[in-house]
Amino acid sequence: MQIKHYSLFNSSSKTLNWESLRDDASEDAYFLPYTREAYLKKVDVEQPSAITKQVIEVCKELLLTKIFSIGSGIAAQEYQLKKFASLPVVVSDYTDSIHRLREFNVFDDAIQLDAFKDAFPVEKNTLLLFPRIDTEFENDQLEIIFRKCFEAGVQYIWFIPAELLSMRIVAAELKIALLSIIRRKPRVFCGYARSKRAFEKIWGKYYRTIQVIDNEKTTYLLQSVR
Repeated sequence: MQIKHYSLFNSSSKTLNWESLRDDASEDAYFLPYTREAYLKKVDVEQPSAITKQVIEVCKELLLTKIFSIGSGIAAQEYQLKKFASLPVVVSDYTDSIHRLREFNVFDDAIQLDAFKDAFPVEKNTLLLFPRIDTEFENDQLEIIFRKCFEAGVQYIWFIPAELLSMRIVAAELKIALLSIIRRKPRVFCGYARSKRAFEKIWGKYYRTIQVIDNEKTTYLLQSVR
């Protein structure tokens, strides 16, 4: 099952524009600062999150030696992994904002990447991080990405859904619709919220769920079917 997912932004834009959001300081959740110092101030933490601890533990258990993130955005989760895991961490995004991250020289590499056209810089012992970008893709597009990971030999994927369908998410969508009316701001279509079953139908030909981690947020560890 899936439903449409909407958001409200500070601008009056009626369409989702990640390039604009990355450059807009008023959109704190999405804004990527222009200096290394400001970036570190935004993303730095003293202690790793529960997800970070779990990813590090799994990498040790499975002898994974590199983390590659697809669609990293401001790379807050990736920064924690770089800080607390003794592993190379490579980030990527399709927008030009990735060049800013590269200039900060925080990660082992920062790559501008089109998930449908470009090869993934992965090896057999790479953990591919899929961080909250699922809403942006149609089902067939998501399946293409999972097939591409499979064909590239990616054995393990840590999948972090942006919006896992639940009654809480349904209530949040109703709240956004109400706020849109009250504030007289357009709702911006941001993709889809899907159920666990819907996700498993999408990746099921290529990956199986071997662990469901339900702590700060429900996430999935996937393993290649071959």
